[in-house]
Order: sequence, then structure tokens, then C-alpha cells
Amino acid sequence: MLYRRLGVTGVQFPVIGQGTWKLGEDPSNAGREIEALRFGLENGMTLIDTAEEYAKGGSERIVGEAVADVRKEVFLVTKVSAKHCSYEGVLQAAEASLERLRTGYIDLYLQHWPSPQFEVAETMSAMAELVDRGWVRYVGVSNFSPELMMEAQRALGKHPLVCNQVGYHLNDRSVEKDILPYCRSNGITVMGYSPFGYAPEVFGKKGFPAPGTKERAILEQIGARHGKSAHQVALNWILRQEGMVTIPKAAGIEHIRDNRNAIGWELDVTELELIESAFPVTAGD
Repeated sequence: MLYRRLGVTGVQFPVIGQGTWKLGEDPSNAGREIEALRFGLENGMTLIDTAEEYAKGGSERIVGEAVADVRKEVFLVTKVSAKHCSYEGVLQAAEASLERLRTGYIDLYLQHWPSPQFEVAETMSAMAELVDRGWVRYVGVSNFSPELMMEAQRALGKHPLVCNQVGYHLNDRSVEKDILPYCRSNGITVMGYSPFGYAPEVFGKKGFPAPGTKERAILEQIGARHGKSAHQVALNWILRQEGMVTIPKAAGIEHIRDNRNAIGWELDVTELELIESAFPVTAGD
């Protein structure tokens, strides 16, 4: 497994983790979901991302069960909902997440979205308190602009802002314009979610290129040279970025195995140029 440093800390964690959006929604799938997460852990994917909003806490419960006997080996990320970002709301949300996760601490706690109700300073003051209490090791944000990241870091004071979790995939490269450069300059890890494209019914944006399209053909041709799939090429392309990690959904054992095999090899200059030409940064990004 390839590792990268978390922000300005000395912590190293895997470049490919396990995303858990939609896990925990159907109790009949719990056994399969736990088995998949365990398989990922056994294969070095010890970064697990979840959130209190996923399945109304159900995702955290699945994760808690999956990591119960190996907690110290796992880097656990969860997120507080924007609607809970008052000072007291953050403290209460963290306590509830700790209970669902069956753990005494969260490795990385993120504000899930900028809040329309509460100031960043109030939220980050509570985050700093969580670190001081030992409930949280490190603080980050999700879907934050450079301006909001600056506000967050000012409010955190002595505690560093170590991560911004953002959407990043071939058909949405908007973070390359300002968020990635800002994070690189300030020692903030970028954690890319939805590496195969967003759910169009939710976000209304392009997903992964469909079979038969010229864009998909380019990925498949590149993959064939390495004995890899188009999806593995896409993951490898994401991780070319310095300071970047990614968290594809842990949908099942086969998916996790495929995700794991997206690293350990490199795209060459010609291949990267082909991808750039097929998936340019556009004005709409």
C-alpha cells in the first residue's frame, strides 16, 4: 500500500481508503457490508470514511462493528452535519458518532458542508475543544473554498487544519483551479470523494464515461497496456496529484480488490497527455 502524510502532521495513511456512503441503509446488507470493509482492512485499506448523515447514522454503526476488534489499526474519518455546526451541536454530534462507532476517539473529524446557519469560527471553536478533550485527533473540513479554509484555520488557532474533502474525478476537475493549489501551499491534504463520478440524480453532473464513448475507449486502451481496467486508470490518475488521497465506495469485495490494484504502477507522460486531452479542465468546472 502507498501512504501519504496527513497535512502537516507526522501521520501516514493510505492513499486509497474506503468510502461508506449508502452503507447501513438496508439492514439485510449489513453482513456483506461488514465483510467488504474487513476485506479492505486486511488488504491495507485502513482509511475508512463515514459521516453521521450517511443512512442517518447507520453507516457509522456498520463501520463501528467492522473495526471493533482492530480499532487501533484503522484511521477513522467521520463528519458533522452542517445543521449541527453550532458549538453545542458539534459536541453533541461528536459524542453520538463516538457511540455509534464504538470508539473513544475519532482520528479525523470534518465539517461536512459549509453551514448556512453557523459561522465557521463557532464550529471550529468546538472542533478545537474536541481535540483538547481527546475525542478527536485531527480536524478537517469538506467542500470548503480557500476563503473558508482560511477562516477555519484562523479559528482553530494552535490546532492545524489538516484536510479538505472534496469531489474530484475525470469529469469534474474544478478543484485544480484554486482548492488544490491552496491546500498544497498550506500543508492541507485533499481527500477526493466520488472518484468515479457523482450520482447524476443527486448532483446533476457527469459521471464515469460510459462504455462505447471515445473517453471510455481512451481509458480502456491505456489500461490494456498495464493490465488494468478503465476504473483503475481513473484512480491512478487522481493519485498523480501530490497531497491527494481518494475514498472510493466500499461496495463489495470485488470492488475493493479492484480499487486496491489501482496503485503500484504509473501512467507515463504520453498516457497522461491523452487523458488531459479527453478530460480537460473546462470553464464550467
